[in-house]
Amino acid sequence: MPRINLNDFLDDDFEVLEEHRRHQHSRRKPRRSTENVLKELTDHVDSLENFEFTYNASRHEQAWIVDSLGDFYDQEWVYDVLRLLKGGKEASVYQCSGNPETSAAFIAAKVYRPRRFRNLKKDHIYREGRERLDADGNVIQDDGMHHAMNKRTTYGLELLHTSWIEHEFKTMQILHAAGADVPTPYTSGNNAILMEYIGGEDTPAPTMNGIELSSSEARPLFERVVHNIELMLTNDRVHGDLSAYNILYWNGDITLIDFPQAIQPDRNQNAFAIFERDVTRICEYFARQGVRRDAHKLAVDLWKSHHHSLRPQFDLHLLDADDEDDRRFWDELIDD
Repeated sequence: MPRINLNDFLDDDFEVLEEHRRHQHSRRKPRRSTENVLKELTDHVDSLENFEFTYNASRHEQAWIVDSLGDFYDQEWVYDVLRLLKGGKEASVYQCSGNPETSAAFIAAKVYRPRRFRNLKKDHIYREGRERLDADGNVIQDDGMHHAMNKRTTYGLELLHTSWIEHEFKTMQILHAAGADVPTPYTSGNNAILMEYIGGEDTPAPTMNGIELSSSEARPLFERVVHNIELMLTNDRVHGDLSAYNILYWNGDITLIDFPQAIQPDRNQNAFAIFERDVTRICEYFARQGVRRDAHKLAVDLWKSHHHSLRPQFDLHLLDADDEDDRRFWDELIDD
């Protein structure tokens, strides 16, 4: 039976929103009712009865999991879905029993919520300068696909959604290979990323926002986070949403997570502002742990040390000497 695309249902309650149309010519197809879409989802679950798992999901969430992780089950990447680790607006993360070939007893499966994720607020800020990637992680060359994405047709939104996921997976691959403290990325596809699970058998690693560090831990962990921030810059990446909420803490070690909004410093005109926000959030958390640093100075020093400009590229001829805002901009630029 054909796979059901997740655009047929969405959101925290897994309610059906709209019929999925698979390509740009699909407007000619008759619209399916909500009842028919739900029936297809139910039939799809029934057709994959061999993929049974421990986690007690609702009927619609079960269909969502089966559709997103069914191929990984068939390929023996995962044997069981044990529990929900984290539910969010853009994605949910599940603890799965792992394939012995990964040398891991457990795997974390990050499964995306298509409509909410695809319509992430201000996502254009993070997409600026990005290469558009297909489901295999390759740069899209097809003009028709680019046209659909630019027009944001239903098909184009699907492509953008896939590119968003593959961008996160590729970023994780780059940073893991560089030695950053990130989960080992295993594979991606069909609306999900499989990665290293951090935590114990029954207890996942918590995020740092809920951790009070001892004085002996705080400074070395701060330096470790800064090391990772600098390592990301060295590898042409800015996290884009870094905070204590996106750093796991386990047995005295840290792991940075959640990279869908990562940007490249020289391809995004808002790069420094996004980078400084990351650094500021980290400094604010560690200030509460007794480690105080000037966030702005640290951000500027790190940024300049990697030869990035504090200002977006602009044409001097566009500045108006009689305009107060332009004169202020020029004065600030000279001061920097």
